Amino acid sequence: MNILEVEQLSKKFVLHLRGGLNLPILRHIELRVAAGECIALVGASGSGKSSLLRTIYGNYRAESGSIRLRNGQDMVDILQSSPREIITLRRHVMAYASQFLRVIPRVSTLELVAQPLTDQGIDTQTAMKRAAEILLELNLPKHLHALPPATFSGGEQQRVNLARAFVGQHPLILLDEPTASLDGHNATAVKNRILHAKKTGRAVLAVFHDPDLVAQVADRQYSIPSLSEHAS
Repeated sequence: MNILEVEQLSKKFVLHLRGGLNLPILRHIELRVAAGECIALVGASGSGKSSLLRTIYGNYRAESGSIRLRNGQDMVDILQSSPREIITLRRHVMAYASQFLRVIPRVSTLELVAQPLTDQGIDTQTAMKRAAEILLELNLPKHLHALPPATFSGGEQQRVNLARAFVGQHPLILLDEPTASLDGHNATAVKNRILHAKKTGRAVLAVFHDPDLVAQVADRQYSIPSLSEHAS
């Protein structure tokens, strides 16, 4: 069963400081991701891998095509959804871990990680307990849980971001270079979380920089074609 279906997706940026110049980023993307499957996005630097994740998550709008996401028995086109509907999909259907953590002042790490669960209707006590468990699984020690992550290292902040993505019950997880700032020990913890997500029937779409990790977790790869390939 497909969780995500992308058809004929094209995206461009308009450079207003360059007189409205159109810069194509994605063209005619065709992609399917099934439950329990991990797809690795591959392609040259600047080919649009991260832009594709952001477009699927609703951060970017696209000019054409469709991005259908399974919500219960229905397939919902994100490109046709209102901002309110996209927020609901983010709460219940798709989780996203970018390379950067949006730090909220004075909010503890534990509260940040528990939030996706409370947004899904889980009681606070259960959510905080599960948040603590997954932070420990990702090797973030307990003495950091009560602290806001603003002063954490890049690798620690990345693990907080990943904990937020994995902690909920979202059927689709989007990951943008999840181990880029991590050493081998912590990268192994992330690998185990991806494998566990697959085992429980969740779909994973990810950009990886580590070919060894791709070999261990990905069921297949999707290569984003360069714009020159479309032109040839």
